[in-house]
Amino acid sequence: MDSPIKIQIPREYKPLFDTDWRHLLIHGGRFSLKSHTTARALLLRARQRKLRVLCGREFQNSIEDSSLQLLTDLIAKYGMTDYQVTKTSIVNTVTGSDFLFKGLRNNSQSIKSIEGIDIAWIEEAQTISKESIEILTPTVRKPGSQLIWTFNRLTELDPVYETFALKPRADAVVLYLNYDIAVKYGWLPKEIQNEIEYDQENNPELYQHKWLGQPIAQTNNSIIPRTALLEAMNRDGLADGAIEIGVDIARMGKDRSVFWKRQGLKTIATEQHTKLRLNDLADRLEGFAELDKTILLKLDDSGVGGGLTDIMIQRGYNVMAINFGQKPIDPNKYPNYISEAWFHLQSIMETVSLPRDNDLMMELSTRQWKMDTKGRRVVESKDDYKKRGYRSPDLADACILAYYTPQYPVTDWASPIF
Repeated sequence: MDSPIKIQIPREYKPLFDTDWRHLLIHGGRFSLKSHTTARALLLRARQRKLRVLCGREFQNSIEDSSLQLLTDLIAKYGMTDYQVTKTSIVNTVTGSDFLFKGLRNNSQSIKSIEGIDIAWIEEAQTISKESIEILTPTVRKPGSQLIWTFNRLTELDPVYETFALKPRADAVVLYLNYDIAVKYGWLPKEIQNEIEYDQENNPELYQHKWLGQPIAQTNNSIIPRTALLEAMNRDGLADGAIEIGVDIARMGKDRSVFWKRQGLKTIATEQHTKLRLNDLADRLEGFAELDKTILLKLDDSGVGGGLTDIMIQRGYNVMAINFGQKPIDPNKYPNYISEAWFHLQSIMETVSLPRDNDLMMELSTRQWKMDTKGRRVVESKDDYKKRGYRSPDLADACILAYYTPQYPVTDWASPIF
């Protein structure tokens, strides 16, 4: 007879099996085993008695964005044949427990209508808005019901941390765990250890956030204040006015080509693509523009972007080709277009409506500036930004392109008065 498969749970995660708390916050850096351990614990608890488990996150455009795949993989790994998995749910055929998967943003009525939730597990909880917290907490109202929040802190102002951890609450347990948990139990792969050591030596700021779960530091010479970004990401602005699209083109294999669409001051859609040929990228861009050739497309025309510019012009689209190094409208204040565009976004931050996105928050809040010898404000180069340990700021660049449309002066010849 085969021996039963053992499911190992780090002792530090024992509170996952307790029932005397209302809120359990688990935060820390990468490879602290937050998601895998929480998933294991929920699968085990749902085998003991009937539970309704809501697996949620702020943004879930499709079931692929959810925790379904992680739970499915663990069910297969541990041979849990009492679970039946479908494309959208998981049910335990013995206890009757079921797992549901929902996005919280713009889905309030659907969330409010769910009855009998025993446990809500919210992944990537650093992105949760105050509004979603206020909708979810009274929805999970069954006696003895619990909420688990797993996250890597993004800022000092993350609503979930402010609400449940900043001031001690009698009904909340807070666990702060990092990769040393994996080291302790011998579960840290050598490849990850090498990544950690490299970041620790070469990118200490990124190491603090990525591996130790500390909020992203923001320096005095960051361009856009993080508080203003959070407000913009929580602002449900009115989509009113002309539609414009900014397009940043990938130059390397891991870089992203990003489409960014705004209507008036509200972002209404984004898309990301990698490793596409220019003709394929042009096809996707046509779909993103919904074949409307009157929409202004502002394309990064430098490097390989020039090829996409040519294709879209040939197809009859309204294209504005932009090189980030080109001359700005006001050369007395800025040395180049990209610096002028960045500070334009800063100046309208109190009115724009942006999607809540971790990568976007990182890219927009960590880009720095300085004064040049002529007293002009200069945004740090993309190469210098990447040398500080950050990935290519493709989302930020597409956003900047979408929101800044340079208005070049038009010559108006004066008429003689006599």
